[in-house]
Amino acid sequence: MKLKYLRTKPRKLVEAGPCIAEMGAMIQCWTASGIDDPKCAQTAKMLTDCMKNLPTKAKKVNTINYHLARLQKQL
Repeated sequence: MKLKYLRTKPRKLVEAGPCIAEMGAMIQCWTASGIDDPKCAQTAKMLTDCMKNLPTKAKKVNTINYHLARLQKQL
């Protein structure tokens, strides 16, 4: 049996968001005192600061498909 292509699908990892704590605090403040309450201004500022300073992640290159394509010639 000869396969035409050998490939694997990448895993999908679910990571927690970097600003999840600030978002939770913001929603909790809204439920406690209302959406338009000025008490939530500090929490909103913390959330916007966190969203502005998100680190950019470099995408990791998976080499398994490269090696499968290279070894496919030997099958």
